[in-house]
Amino acid sequence: MKHFSKGTFLYSSVAFVLLLIPSFLAAWGEDEGTLGKNVFLVVLSKLFYVLRFPTHTLFWNFFSYNGARFLVGLTINCFFFGLIVERTLCFKKK
Repeated sequence: MKHFSKGTFLYSSVAFVLLLIPSFLAAWGEDEGTLGKNVFLVVLSKLFYVLRFPTHTLFWNFFSYNGARFLVGLTINCFFFGLIVERTLCFKKK
């Protein structure tokens, strides 16, 4: 059994946080109608729908009513995707 790599997990989680912030802002701009027609920004705004999985997709009623819960849910998502990347890289090294 392969061991858990804290460094890979943290680096990939931070990478998802850095990707989540502009995608969240682009999705916000799309909701407000101020995003425009730039293809990169439209793709970035659609990426937010992927990055909000699993907490905001499965437990929307719990995370939607409170701003702090919303951000905690996004943080959990980044850790979730970081774990997926870490496990994938760990099994690929095998």
